[in-house]
Amino acid sequence: MLKTYAFLILLLFIFVNGKSQTTPTHEQRPKIGLVLSGGGAKGMAHIGVLKVLEELNIRPDYIAGTSMGSIMGGLYAIGYSSAELDSIMRAIDWSRLLSDRIPLSEVVPEEKHNYNRFLFQFELTKIGPLMPDAMVVGQGILEEMNSLTWHIVGTNNFDDFDIPFRCVASDLISGESYVFSSGNLVNAMRASMAIPSMFSPVHYNSMLLVDGGVLDNIPVQVCRDMGADIIITVNVGFRNKPSIDDFQSISDILMGSAMITSNYASEKSLDDTDILIAPDLSNYNAASFYDGPAIIELGEIAARERYDELASLSEFLSLYPKKEYVKPKLIDEVFIEDIIVDDLKYMDKDFVLGKSGLEKGNHYSKAQINEALHRLVGTRYFQNVNYLLDKGERGYVLTLLPTEAYRSKYNFAVHYDNSYKVAAIFNFAFRNKIIRGSNLSLSLNLSEYPILHGEFIDYRGNNQMVGNYLKTTWELNSIPYFNNDGTDIGGFNQNYFSTEGGVLFTPNTKQIVQGGFFYRRQIGNSGRGLLDVLTDDVSKIGNHWWGLSLHYNKNSFDKQFFVTKGSEFDLSFEYPLGFGTIYSGSDTAFVQLNDLVDIPQEKYLKGKITWEKYHPLYPKISLSYYLAAGGATEKLGNTQYFNIGGLKSTARSLDIPFPGMIHKEVTAQQFVMAQIHVRYQVFNKLFLQASGGAMNYDSEFEYLSFSPSRGIAANQIVIGGNLVVSHNSIIGPIELGYGRSNLHHKGRWFFTAGFPF
Repeated sequence: MLKTYAFLILLLFIFVNGKSQTTPTHEQRPKIGLVLSGGGAKGMAHIGVLKVLEELNIRPDYIAGTSMGSIMGGLYAIGYSSAELDSIMRAIDWSRLLSDRIPLSEVVPEEKHNYNRFLFQFELTKIGPLMPDAMVVGQGILEEMNSLTWHIVGTNNFDDFDIPFRCVASDLISGESYVFSSGNLVNAMRASMAIPSMFSPVHYNSMLLVDGGVLDNIPVQVCRDMGADIIITVNVGFRNKPSIDDFQSISDILMGSAMITSNYASEKSLDDTDILIAPDLSNYNAASFYDGPAIIELGEIAARERYDELASLSEFLSLYPKKEYVKPKLIDEVFIEDIIVDDLKYMDKDFVLGKSGLEKGNHYSKAQINEALHRLVGTRYFQNVNYLLDKGERGYVLTLLPTEAYRSKYNFAVHYDNSYKVAAIFNFAFRNKIIRGSNLSLSLNLSEYPILHGEFIDYRGNNQMVGNYLKTTWELNSIPYFNNDGTDIGGFNQNYFSTEGGVLFTPNTKQIVQGGFFYRRQIGNSGRGLLDVLTDDVSKIGNHWWGLSLHYNKNSFDKQFFVTKGSEFDLSFEYPLGFGTIYSGSDTAFVQLNDLVDIPQEKYLKGKITWEKYHPLYPKISLSYYLAAGGATEKLGNTQYFNIGGLKSTARSLDIPFPGMIHKEVTAQQFVMAQIHVRYQVFNKLFLQASGGAMNYDSEFEYLSFSPSRGIAANQIVIGGNLVVSHNSIIGPIELGYGRSNLHHKGRWFFTAGFPF
């Protein structure tokens, strides 16, 4: 109350002095400073405050901000209105912006499977694994900020903005605050909001900058130094000294730890504030980005609680002439007259230009430049790629600033499902390390049924479109067998080994063609007792074979998991050139089990085709359908059958998912199937999916048919469905579901947790 009285007395004093002048001028008008504090997602409340200030025609003369306040203040200072900021915040895909994830469609084909599939990722150095310096590098943030600031390219003095602006960062080297008053606005805002451990620090000159809130979360004195007479402060941090109740999540603790010094220094700043607006954001935290609309509204509510003071200020300011204001014109497209690539240690600049697809002498939109950055990050050779625009003689000069990734990486994840149980997943990736242009990936699924996979690719030329490949997979699988009523009567353990090598061609990030030679081996042993029931005199039985292979894949999915748009088309052929039998046991038992290893025809062409398509129907509903078919020109041996059933998240090398069944519940000579899936987003990361499928298959080569006489009654057409609840968790997708089909009329429960192999 005393502060309110003091403010009104200040207005009266200025008003009386102003009346002594015949005609007040704009220069005599007291200067209004707007101070916007940091607070992570809670900083979106600043937009609600700006709405009320605009309503009252209060336009600040200076803006100073920290962290999220620097972003809101910086964008407002260069001409964005509160309504435009509101629209921008609502349209942002926060899951992408805060995770550095680029669309899966922009990741090179050989890297798609492992992209965003691990819980922890470490750089491998000579002294061992190196922890990342933060959870988020900032690729998405830089792209968004660059796109929003094109229209001020060439304006490096922050005093030349529509509203003079300052933002605060903290230097880890000197331990002092650094106030940005010039330079690149994007870098300034990015440094100011680099919350330690959440966002990577920013290297600037000889400093290492992090969030300004570490030392000065409410930069009132900075705004005073700019020349402000009256200070309006919006505090979205702690309203008072923090209490135990203020630390309810990891983001609260990280933010609070980083700002211990600043929280107590803020008291002095608040004492020097004329009008304080402090929204009640106790139900939200620094990571509540998905609650933007509610947070913005609370900012507006808090501003209206100070409406009388703000209205008095507005009425007083109306006595002075208004400064002419022309809203800046935004730029959606630029002509690039030259492209510069920053210095690189391992990669070639021609590679950067070739993979980006950018060429000087062309016009580019913001989306096209961001797509070019994605293509570079999608090679996995770069941790992130920023850029600068500068005015040239005829257009703009684009400078690409790629940060090279460590060439050796170690990745780790955990997984559980009720088919294969607990697994620890390890991956080692060596990019451009062994041979220039090479990529070596080694993965291990350590579990009761382990998997080992290795792949080596050696590209030729700077464009990395043509190369050689060698890949090897070994799996220990469980093959179940059932009675007619669907009860489990046992199963085999199956050792599967495959190695393949040849040439590949990747014309773009969505397509890959591979062709070469293969060797495969499949061996069954007793496992869960089925062979022991048939005979107790066999330890292993199976086939090995070799031949030619051809594979084509086109994948334009936008995400690794919980896909919302895009499609995948996959086509594979193999032509065996020779077979052999693997057997250990008695001659009598071999006669009894001969059907398991008999090869009716050694020369045939075997093929499989799948197509999956996703459609976003509504903001929270997506539809996908899946079509697949497989068969051969001759009758197949038992080890060459197709394995059908189970979830996509538990499928292994030879599995084809189908709803209502567990993995490998059906083995078939040939099949055709169609599936449809409808997914509803219940909450931010909670989904409900209903799936249905129809399939015609046969274990006899000559009988595949959809004729009415061989329908459901003949058990040739199988219909199945699943209902699955899933959660997009930090450890990976968690799925709980129930399925049923008319194959065995037996219910199947599914549970998976974690990133699949």
